[in-house]
Amino acid sequence: MKSILFLSNNEKIFTKKLGGFAMSKEIFDTFKFKCGAELKNRVLMAPMTIQAGYFDGSVTSEMIDYYQFRAGDASAIIVESCFVENHGRGFPGAIGIDNDDKIPGLKRLAEAIQAKGSKAILQLYHAGRMANPKFNEGEQPISASPIAALRPDAVPPREMTHAQINQMIDDFGEATRRAIEAGFDGVEIHGANTYLLQQFFSPHSNRRQDSWGGSREKRTRFPIEVLTKVQHVVAEKEASHFIIGYRFSPEEIEEPGIRFEDTMFLLNTLAEYEPDYFHISANSYQRTSIVNQEDTEPLINKYIKMQSAQLAKIPLIGVGSIAQRQDAEHALELGYDLLSVGKAYLVEPQWTDKISQNEEVEQFVDIHDQKVLHIPSPLWKVMDFMILDKEEEHRKYEKLKALQNKKVKFNKGTYHVYAKGHNGNLPMKVQLSEDKIVSIEVDDSGESEGIANPVFERLPQDIINGQTLNVDVISGATVTSEGIVQGIADAIEQAGEDPDILRARPKPVVQWSDEVVEETTDVVVIGTGGAGLSAAATVLDEGKEVIMLEKFAAIGGNTIRTGGQVNAAEPKWQNAFPALAGEKETLIQLLNHDENDIDEAYIEDFNTLKRQIKDYLENSSNEDEYLFDSVELHRIQTYLGGKRKDRNNVEISGDYDLVKTLTDNVLESVYWLKDKGVHFDRSFVDMPVGALWRRGHKPMKAQGLEYIENLGDYVKHNHGRIFTETTAEKLIKEGNQVVGIEARKANGAKVKIHTRHGVVLATGGFGANTKMLQQYNTYWDNIPDDIKTTNSPAITGDGIRLGVQAGADIVGMGFSQMMPISDPKTGALFTGLIVTPSNFVFVNKEGQRFVNEFESRDVLSKAALEQKDGIFYIIADANIKALAMNTTEDKINQELEDGTLVKADTLEALAQKLNIDTTTFVNTIERYNTFVEQGQDEDFNKNAFDLKIEKAPFYATPRKPAIHHTMGGLKINTHAQVIDVEGHIIEGLYAAGEVAGGIHAGNRLGGNALADIFTFGRIAGQSAVTK
Repeated sequence: MKSILFLSNNEKIFTKKLGGFAMSKEIFDTFKFKCGAELKNRVLMAPMTIQAGYFDGSVTSEMIDYYQFRAGDASAIIVESCFVENHGRGFPGAIGIDNDDKIPGLKRLAEAIQAKGSKAILQLYHAGRMANPKFNEGEQPISASPIAALRPDAVPPREMTHAQINQMIDDFGEATRRAIEAGFDGVEIHGANTYLLQQFFSPHSNRRQDSWGGSREKRTRFPIEVLTKVQHVVAEKEASHFIIGYRFSPEEIEEPGIRFEDTMFLLNTLAEYEPDYFHISANSYQRTSIVNQEDTEPLINKYIKMQSAQLAKIPLIGVGSIAQRQDAEHALELGYDLLSVGKAYLVEPQWTDKISQNEEVEQFVDIHDQKVLHIPSPLWKVMDFMILDKEEEHRKYEKLKALQNKKVKFNKGTYHVYAKGHNGNLPMKVQLSEDKIVSIEVDDSGESEGIANPVFERLPQDIINGQTLNVDVISGATVTSEGIVQGIADAIEQAGEDPDILRARPKPVVQWSDEVVEETTDVVVIGTGGAGLSAAATVLDEGKEVIMLEKFAAIGGNTIRTGGQVNAAEPKWQNAFPALAGEKETLIQLLNHDENDIDEAYIEDFNTLKRQIKDYLENSSNEDEYLFDSVELHRIQTYLGGKRKDRNNVEISGDYDLVKTLTDNVLESVYWLKDKGVHFDRSFVDMPVGALWRRGHKPMKAQGLEYIENLGDYVKHNHGRIFTETTAEKLIKEGNQVVGIEARKANGAKVKIHTRHGVVLATGGFGANTKMLQQYNTYWDNIPDDIKTTNSPAITGDGIRLGVQAGADIVGMGFSQMMPISDPKTGALFTGLIVTPSNFVFVNKEGQRFVNEFESRDVLSKAALEQKDGIFYIIADANIKALAMNTTEDKINQELEDGTLVKADTLEALAQKLNIDTTTFVNTIERYNTFVEQGQDEDFNKNAFDLKIEKAPFYATPRKPAIHHTMGGLKINTHAQVIDVEGHIIEGLYAAGEVAGGIHAGNRLGGNALADIFTFGRIAGQSAVTK
């Protein structure tokens, strides 16, 4: 039923509904529910989690004080989340209504609210799978199905039996009886915020195939049963004018998950049972879709369009971002009937009275006002984003105003300072005149080339042009940008002036553009890392045109940050190198691996590998053992290395066809890279962390720079075009075919590119998007908010989002990989001494080894996270240091000064510097040395050894796991074509590299990322112009 809004001259709002005109909607109108209860105005105070209950769920005096202080001017107060069953708490400090003992406390709360003139409505809920055991006497949570929530620390729930479901419905009924007996004016059934009722309706959490699930209609049954049970109890108790509301979340981001169309089906269904109101749960009354970020239509508009005639009769409460009177009026104008105000009531406890006098309402509270505002301590602790020290803010304002009017006076000269870069300190020369910054020179030789080039070129120029330190950092190079600004500030301080004067100056003006750029080309490639450049170069090889889009200022993506090793079996090359101690034992273990553990698709390859290993063992002697390898060994190790079970005991392994395509074609990719100008070091066979075998082809230049330089030059020299600082926003589709892309430049200009052959997504995974990692995680016990990442800040899941919007299926999204040997402070890979795993010795803060250092990355990371603070040290001596892949003497000296690296002349002195027990540490190293001598690790069965730790000086590199790679992504076939949710090819859409899933399954082998991106990048480019 459609609503049309009219605004009269006296600013009253009218709603024309089917069948005639409704009454005008004003904030201070009285309002009558179907049950007969009457509100004195249209404002209710929203339920907010204040966590002020006793440990047993009883009401506290602090809670009563909080609500009573805010009661009076709002027509009603909705008291938050009251659990209906003892093990249904979703957070600490929750209140309960699970037994009759709770009634007296709840009665005092209801009376305190009502005494001030507001109605008291109690929200009833059960957290379901969101019920953390530590808040619920250790009980495992329950839900519709045994599917863990996509959040940190989520515990897989038990699937509820039919008897438990019926008991839960009764629990909601009993809770309603208690609410009536406690004197509340109504209850609100909490069917939102991922709690139990929403879990039954969600296709993510409800995978049942019985009368409670299996279709959208059946998933609706539990909310219906709860609502009708509550209504039955109210009728039975003859509670006149008792309000019954239902709260809902419009969408959820899970896949599969509730979409707005599903929610409208639920509400149109529930409307037939005539509750008194529906209450949306949203962060803004103007909320748009969180699933499709390109959809800018407010959900309230969709609600009005999609509501049934019966739903249109039921009042809708709007919520979120209602801070001032104009917000409230606008919300009513949009179509809401009632308003739920939350955060504004924390700041201004008499909010409704305040806006009735047309007064502006404060949006922040003063740091000293907790007691004045009667806010419980648990709530105050989570309100930090709303709290200001107003006196301090005023002082800052006055200081800023004074600085902006001040002129600078420097001691003229050239100043030598340092800028902190991504991988160490960079020397800088800053030339100052008496009143100006004249020139800035940065020596970037110590930085990872390619990562920060725009910083060295553009940022100094912005500072000089604006004579200000108030500049925006360059996207993708935040650390280096901030380091340069601080280095210049140090120079200004040395020149006798206050750098805050330049920090207070305005930022350089950005020239925004409303230009629309429209192009046509053969292929668009989104992302300029190794996968994207490989795809683009292949398109150019085929004589076609290509345009590449890169959202950051520099090309390179994650490839520029890699160690550079490409895993590719090349036995003729590898056989020329001797085997290391322990490698033979690894082959014997594979030979004896239980065949029942091998998936049917891999059995033939596994048997071929066993024959190869037998031949090798029979034909090589101990004196003449060489490094063995084969394509089958690479394939089986990729398969077994990725075979994992998640927290829900769901097993995943690499798609055979994709893994075969990778391992069959990667050596050709190495030769192709060589043809494109990459120089590989053939003097040794490298092995990155967690690779399981020595088959790494390493370029001559450090890290991934050589790939990016050569492929980038090839693309440019062959007339490929690269648009940097251009963000892809939406794929253009005609039917089931992708025919272009819409994008936006950093200055606001729109870009629309039509394609003759299609679009290649090569945007990487989502390793720099912590929220997305937490959302999908089903593997790690916990991904903390402050976890570091080795990834470029560009790697935020953009390509996955674009693909899903176009209908793509996704696979393996719950699995991410941590890099165990990351810098604890920054997540960077190449600080300290990084050596080959055969020379790894990991020691924890107790001075002990704790893992087989040759293991896969997830095993190493899990073991590291179990150590104190998640910290461990890589121990090296002078001989091992000489083999380090990533350092110079100058860098070592700087890192010793910074504490990134620790050095001592004896093992005892090193232990003391690390605050480790000396005897334990020395014994650990000496024991390890004996393992090297005998070629066998009696403690952890390390697979290969090289050097002992025996020559001074000795070194320790502190390490801690950081997010490194995401295994899941868009579903593709062996031609890199993207597959939709129904199993069909999306014509014109291709994906390569970390944006695609299905290859690495639960864990990626070290060196397989570059193998993947170059191989499937080439395949995607080829397919785009031939399919």
